[in-house]
Amino acid sequence: MSEPTQLWGGRFKSGPSEALANLSRSHPSYFRLYREDLAGSRAHASELKRAGVLDEAEFIKIRETLDHIETDVATGSEKPIASDEDIHTFLERLLMQRLGVLGGKLRAGRSRNDQTSNNTRLYLRRMARELSRGIVEIELALVSQASRHTETVMPGFTHLQPAQPVVLGHHLMAHAQSLLRDLERLEDFDRRFDRSPLGAAALAGSGIACRPDLSAVELGYAAACENSIDAVSARDHVAEFLFICSLVTISLSRLAEEICIWSSKQFSWVRLHDSYSTGSSIMPQKKNPDIAELTRGMSGTLIGNIAGFLATMKGMPLAYNRDLAEDKRALFESIDVLELILPAFAGMVETLEFDVAKLREEAPKGFTLATEVADWLVSQNVPFAQAHDITGAVVRYCEEHGHDLAGLSEEDLPRIDARLAPAVLKAITLEGALASRTGFGSTSPARVREQIERFTGALQARKVFAESTLNLPGRVPPSENARGVR
Repeated sequence: MSEPTQLWGGRFKSGPSEALANLSRSHPSYFRLYREDLAGSRAHASELKRAGVLDEAEFIKIRETLDHIETDVATGSEKPIASDEDIHTFLERLLMQRLGVLGGKLRAGRSRNDQTSNNTRLYLRRMARELSRGIVEIELALVSQASRHTETVMPGFTHLQPAQPVVLGHHLMAHAQSLLRDLERLEDFDRRFDRSPLGAAALAGSGIACRPDLSAVELGYAAACENSIDAVSARDHVAEFLFICSLVTISLSRLAEEICIWSSKQFSWVRLHDSYSTGSSIMPQKKNPDIAELTRGMSGTLIGNIAGFLATMKGMPLAYNRDLAEDKRALFESIDVLELILPAFAGMVETLEFDVAKLREEAPKGFTLATEVADWLVSQNVPFAQAHDITGAVVRYCEEHGHDLAGLSEEDLPRIDARLAPAVLKAITLEGALASRTGFGSTSPARVREQIERFTGALQARKVFAESTLNLPGRVPPSENARGVR
């Protein structure tokens, strides 16, 4: 039978009220950190062995039991009970049920303060990799689409108004570049917080666990935190992770907004695959971009999480305060939302079907080739300020006569300005506009293909991080582990 375990209370005459217990109890989702907590316990057992608190036999027995507990929790044969205040209480209860007094030895020299900080860091380093894998799948979908459309011309926009023709692949790669920076941020995050808080104890460090540097290495960190107070009280790793998560959804939301517009009947630039769109309960003809809309909506939730957590942090004195428990509420929701979004978004992007002919038809509309007139005039030694005015007069002339640039004739040109020669008509073509953009990072098909090639190499480097694993204390024979951490 499961008996409740409490990690505090010796100086209290009575137990907590029901209201306090209800408020203090961790949300069920917080128990997902059991792997990280057990990894920390394995490393701490090594510390206690080094300190002489555990002998060889006790160390081996505790490590073996921690391994069995992890298996039982993972398979669902052991679950938290109502009296388990948090993940630490839950796992210590299981340890003491199985080992009795020996199980209680593991608490020496550590605090829930450094435990929870360590759990969160390990979890976020793991999630940085898992979320990166999901983002990489979207990137691969974008690269696949862009590669198919290096010659597809479309109207480019500024201020949501037709601006200049661009290659569709170039436009899609703009979104890919934004997400690549998000991948780099996750990798930077992992490097920045590659420091272990274990050994900081409550705030002053431990008088028993005196080699946090060795525990850090066993937990897969590069080193231990430099300052024990900072180790337990800092949550900038949480804030930074929340920011990155929100930025990922913002990157996706911008593309989602375009997909919503492009797939509308008024645009009809892209068709959604049936398996990545939904219908209406009352209007049989509807085909809705729900993945794009849900992504756009959920981005607001993640923005709210980072804003709310920063507000929680701003007035908190050092060191640990219970307010910090709110970090997991915001983190878990943000991570859970992203884990829902990423695979759905990747599938939607991969299966988009663009109407190439429609895009080409729309590309010159709205005088998107007007800049070509100005550039041609500059090539004829006309100062750009004057070329700009002349081009504006060309657009005004076309509007007054009810046609676009394609409707201009050689006879029209001298009526607008004497410096407009018939050769300008050959400059205002889609192919000419694209071919002239030959600078690095520009929209000509050749430059876009080069960009995709470079991007593929950069993405491969990010995949290395996404597919890496943390070197946590392994479920290896305890005696072998004991030899390795002396």
